[in-house]
Amino acid sequence: MTVSSTASTASIHHDVGGHSPDSQVSTLRPRRLTVEDVMSRGVVTVAPTATFHQMIGLMRKHAVSALPVVAHNGALLGIVSEADLLPKESPPPPRRRWLPEGSESTERRQKADGVAACDVMSAPAISIGPRASLAAAARVLEHHRIKRLVVLDGEDQLVGIVSRRDLLAAFSRSDAEIRCDVVEGVIPRWLMIDPAGIRVEVHGGVVRLEGIVDLRSDSDILTHLVLGLDGVVDVDSTVNYRWNDHDPAPSRELHIS
Repeated sequence: MTVSSTASTASIHHDVGGHSPDSQVSTLRPRRLTVEDVMSRGVVTVAPTATFHQMIGLMRKHAVSALPVVAHNGALLGIVSEADLLPKESPPPPRRRWLPEGSESTERRQKADGVAACDVMSAPAISIGPRASLAAAARVLEHHRIKRLVVLDGEDQLVGIVSRRDLLAAFSRSDAEIRCDVVEGVIPRWLMIDPAGIRVEVHGGVVRLEGIVDLRSDSDILTHLVLGLDGVVDVDSTVNYRWNDHDPAPSRELHIS
């Protein structure tokens, strides 16, 4: 659904939500958060003809720091952030024509001279899919050194924006929620181990594991799986094992005399 505003230069896109039954994620613990769980869905967008003043006004009105630029058919063209608008406030010094100008300086000068969204937007906008993991989104942000990603569905339609702050939402989970993931999900459902044999404590996102399991591989995998849960800061494990299946005894051949 799209609600038009600001003389057809801006709109607010809402993800209509709803998934087909075969695409629903299981609610059984634990379920990893994805981009669609934390992204902002009511995205304020602008047309490529939006003026400088209109973009500033929309940012202030909606308390956002970036505006995706979309064509009349909904296609994503780019994104305008506060960083793209700042060169207008502090333009670069006059160019010395006898000196070569780098690409970064040229881009800044073009943005300072721009008057519409199409003049100042960063393109192409870096995007990610709604089902991507938070870890994958964090890697993309870090790689491109940006603060946000536009979220596009399978038909390349804009469904949201995810920021660095959104990705930290996983760490707002309570210690009780994390412990339930471990005791009700990881231990009995993923490892098929009786959780009664393992003591689980969580304080400030740090998971403490004590107990004994049959195999060394189970002990190692348990630590790895718990560390990967949403909200877990660290794992302190003293879980011991009865048999070292990492170093099996050499096979004995049957000799028939």
